[in-house]
Amino acid sequence: MLTPYRPEPAPLAPTVPSNSLRDWWRELRGELAQEAPGPMESAVIGLRQNAEGAAIGALLALIDTDLGGLDLGGRIPLDWAGAALFYALSINDSNKPDSLSLDYRAMGQSCTTVAMFRMVHKWRDAKKGIPRNNLQLTGDPVLAAGKSAF
Repeated sequence: MLTPYRPEPAPLAPTVPSNSLRDWWRELRGELAQEAPGPMESAVIGLRQNAEGAAIGALLALIDTDLGGLDLGGRIPLDWAGAALFYALSINDSNKPDSLSLDYRAMGQSCTTVAMFRMVHKWRDAKKGIPRNNLQLTGDPVLAAGKSAF
């Protein structure tokens, strides 16, 4: 018995395993994978984030010089407060593609960078001022530390 022409189905292409659980989960949900940004888009994103970091650095420097320090009232570190504020803002509307969450995250990272620089710098300076027990010390170490202070 003759049957009408029926094309053979194309063989199934082997699927490439997902790189991460996130890719696997998106594939299960039927979401399309986002394309990686090209060189021009990557350059624009990097330029924007560097500009945001420079703006935050300039703002913190102006606050430091004009208000007498980054610690408001000597107690509240504005760099840490800014990091927490921008972190909280980055969570809001993070699932929307046109939200500012990525920008807020970058600004929060800049605040955290300044805060960590200050903390480590203060810690290292404090460590330098502590006299160490050296075998070369002669005489009273308290008097030697007092003389070195003047």
